[in-house]
Amino acid sequence: MKFAIEYKLEDHGWATVVLTDGKKSCDSAVSYLHDSLGELAQMAVDLKNGVKESKVVFMDEPGELQFLVSVENEVASYEARWFSDWASWNMHPESDYKSVLSGKCKTQRIIQQISTVLWNIHQNIGPEQYKERWVEHDFPLKQFRELANA
Repeated sequence: MKFAIEYKLEDHGWATVVLTDGKKSCDSAVSYLHDSLGELAQMAVDLKNGVKESKVVFMDEPGELQFLVSVENEVASYEARWFSDWASWNMHPESDYKSVLSGKCKTQRIIQQISTVLWNIHQNIGPEQYKERWVEHDFPLKQFRELANA
């Protein structure tokens, strides 16, 4: 199965994330209340550097999608979990979620997909316009550069 990530910046303070395994997909609105793109970029850097477990939170209003990755022998097991409120802010139990997507792929596939998301935003929107749209958070330039120089 072909794991893929899409991350589209919308109007001020909003984005949409889509995770797919090639057959099934899940999507969520993403609010500026959390630095989701920064976490996603850090996930790619961490996985590239051998970290075995990583998580990204995509906050909606209300609810959140959590993307979890666990690596063993260069194979990444991933799961997307939907919470009806903000579990990451302790407003909802971490144990009360719906698994909306799960699977396995090469770790490099996840790193490559995140790198492509960052490259597209950097090329088509740029760090300054990103900051104007995202308000609370800067474009993750440090992680982008680290991944670009890999």
